Amino acid sequence: MVLSQAKILDTAFDLLVTNGLADLSMRRLAAELQVAPGALYYHVKNKQHLLVLLANYILDKKAPKELLMPADSKDPEAVKESLIVRGQVLFETIYSIPEFPEVIRLALATNPERLKPVAAIAYDAQNMGFEPGEALRRARMLIHLALSLVEEAQAIPVLTSLTAEAEENPLQEIPKPVCEAYTADISTAIDGLMLSK
Repeated sequence: MVLSQAKILDTAFDLLVTNGLADLSMRRLAAELQVAPGALYYHVKNKQHLLVLLANYILDKKAPKELLMPADSKDPEAVKESLIVRGQVLFETIYSIPEFPEVIRLALATNPERLKPVAAIAYDAQNMGFEPGEALRRARMLIHLALSLVEEAQAIPVLTSLTAEAEENPLQEIPKPVCEAYTADISTAIDGLMLSK
C-alpha cells in the first residue's frame, strides 16, 4: 500500500467515528495503516497538524460546499442570511458524531485561519469593514459559539437515552425544536459579532 495524506485522513476519520477521539493517536493510526509511526510524519507534521487536516476533511467530506463559501457581499442582510444558512449546515454536518465538534474546536485552537469555515467568515467580516485581525477573531468566536451550541444539543438526547431504553445512536435524528433553538441562538450571535462594531 502506498501511504498518502488522503489515506491517513480516511483512516483517521474511520478511527474517530468508530473509536472516538481518545483513541486517535499517531501510534494507533500507524498501527491501523500497518506502517511505522515515523512514516506518518512525511505526510502529517504532528498531531495538531493532523487535527487541522481532519477537521477540514470532516467538513469537506460531510458538508455541502455552501458551508465553505463566503457570502461575497457587503450587504449586512445578505451576509447575515448566508451566515445563518452556513450555521445550519455546520450543525447538520457535525451533530451526528459527538467527537466532530471537539476535533474542529482543537483545530480552531491551534490554527483558526486554516479552517475553511473560519476563513470564509473572516472574509465576510472584512467585507463588512473589520480589519483582518479583528475579522479573524470574530469568525473564530462565532465558530466557537456554534460548536458549543452543537455540543449542548448533542448532550440532550444522549442524557435522555441514559435513562430511557438505550438506542444505538441517539444522535441520528435532529429534533425540530433543537434546530429552531440553534438557529435563533446563532442568529443572535451573528447580530452581535458580525453586524455591530
